[in-house]
Amino acid sequence: MTSNIIAGRYADPTFNEIEHSALQWLDGFYSLEHLLCTRAWAIRLCADASAELKFAALVHDAERFFPGGPTSTPSKFDDPDYLFAHSIRSADIVEAWLRARTPAPAEDYIGHVRRLILRHEIGGGWEADILQAADSLSFLETFDWLTVDWVRSGRYTIPQAKEKLDFTVERIRPSAALRHALPLYERAVRLLESAHDSRMDLKQRRAIAGNRRLLLGELPSPEEMASSR
Repeated sequence: MTSNIIAGRYADPTFNEIEHSALQWLDGFYSLEHLLCTRAWAIRLCADASAELKFAALVHDAERFFPGGPTSTPSKFDDPDYLFAHSIRSADIVEAWLRARTPAPAEDYIGHVRRLILRHEIGGGWEADILQAADSLSFLETFDWLTVDWVRSGRYTIPQAKEKLDFTVERIRPSAALRHALPLYERAVRLLESAHDSRMDLKQRRAIAGNRRLLLGELPSPEEMASSR
């Protein structure tokens, strides 16, 4: 079962205090697995990733957890108006959250995180390019269910949803990241093309993707809980 496979996958003893707080803040967010995976990819692509890069990876899509933002299913995935609105709102929300902490992080830290979040969709500079690539790899790896959901809910056709997968790969700059992307892309396309035949429980999959304790291995999976009764 999916939850047994995913349970504990993102446990990491290197999470610092502010990262743990952010994970609690975003618990229940359907993109939480994606955010955790983005951080993991950022570290894989850059072994000496800065604390700011790791944290930005962990919260870069935060605005989608809070009502009032731009649609998460735009008509064009490369629409600059959407990409900038999404990035700016995420940066604003994360900055406000950081400043509300007691004590708040240093100004240099807050500014660095903000700049990375602002550029997570477009890259620009080696660190932002790593974040954009990590975001792309994570989307391909963790959001195969989301593109299926788009098709089954009627939001997009299969060709339209595939445009998102194409865009996700095409925007990657680091060559090492692109090599990782191709097999993930091929797998995501195969799952998307069988969307209408898929037996995936999308409601359960969405719940798993936002379950902090499950993703970090801090509680039994639903199957384990059922078997213990």
